[in-house]
Amino acid sequence: MTSRELVVPKILATGLASIATATTTAFDFGTPDDVKVAIGTNYALSDRLAFVITASTAGTTDSSDFIVLDAPDSSGSIGSTAPAVTTALPAGAAGNQYVVIGVQLQPSRPWLRLQVHRAAGTTDTLVCRALLVAMPHSM
Repeated sequence: MTSRELVVPKILATGLASIATATTTAFDFGTPDDVKVAIGTNYALSDRLAFVITASTAGTTDSSDFIVLDAPDSSGSIGSTAPAVTTALPAGAAGNQYVVIGVQLQPSRPWLRLQVHRAAGTTDTLVCRALLVAMPHSM
């Protein structure tokens, strides 16, 4: 295999979130908390985007799931959010989770927000880490 045949995903952002109650919490990707995907050095229009998420907890009681939103730009900040076009989101689960969510960036909606959601329960604290990666379309 030559180096041209290897797939080299590009990491666009890394984020963290923690949830311990029945709420919805956005991942913190730094300032600003959300991710603006801009065409440039690390992202090309033909790239495929995916959130790679690991979530760990010592418990197995409370169920949590993930939400991906997109939004237009509003003077350099995230605008009004709406559900993003993604691969099928996994159902809520308890315990440790390992999730990959493909995202289709929409025209004029460069902002992405990743959230963790829990409908009920306060027994477990779930600590989540996420990478937003761009992969060449030729993959």
